[in-house]
Amino acid sequence: MNLKCPHCGREVPAGDINIQSAMAKCGACGAVFGFADKVPGAVQPAAKRQVAMPRGYELGNDGADLVITRRWLSPKYLFLLFFCVFWDGFLFFWYTTAVTKGAPLMAILFPLGHVGVGVFLTYTTLAGFLNRTRINVNPAEIRVKHYPLPWPGNRVVQRIEIEQLFCEEKLSRGRNGVSYSYNLDAVLTGGRREKLVSGMEKPEDALFLEQKIEGYLGIADRPVPGEMGPA
Repeated sequence: MNLKCPHCGREVPAGDINIQSAMAKCGACGAVFGFADKVPGAVQPAAKRQVAMPRGYELGNDGADLVITRRWLSPKYLFLLFFCVFWDGFLFFWYTTAVTKGAPLMAILFPLGHVGVGVFLTYTTLAGFLNRTRINVNPAEIRVKHYPLPWPGNRVVQRIEIEQLFCEEKLSRGRNGVSYSYNLDAVLTGGRREKLVSGMEKPEDALFLEQKIEGYLGIADRPVPGEMGPA
């Protein structure tokens, strides 16, 4: 079959086309892309609904890179802000009173666990107000970075290792009931899975990222066991 690279337009030699996996590599620009949608008679999975760009997202380019920036700020961080003011204010009052009144050592040591919780919640709240996630996508790799405050989850995934992207729904049970979050994951060579972006609050966020990145890289969407059902 005659196949052209969706990035540079050059024809891809037959030796660089894998019919079984419907993947190809362009020798001219190095792009790796799927082509299942171009195989005559191939049965295509039902298309996922297309979603518009959610609030708090920006699209741009940095040279050859597709750049997607996601702002973290959401209503839950406003709630956390008020909670942190109450929590940290109580601890400040407690220690001020303990020091000025000459309280015993136990009164100083007892709340240390609460101090740890306060530090964690305060840092999380600051990250929610300040942080963004920047995703750089190019034919060689996907780079994910959270900034400006340090946060776990920065990663670089080589494009040649990526076979498919999919959205995952995570359920958490707590005292206040059930909550859901959404991840964008990648299926890598050998069946390994890796999270690219986690902790999103709405399914549209994960679907938007999946569709934009798959479209840029030319990855034909296929069902993945365990992925989020139709939204």
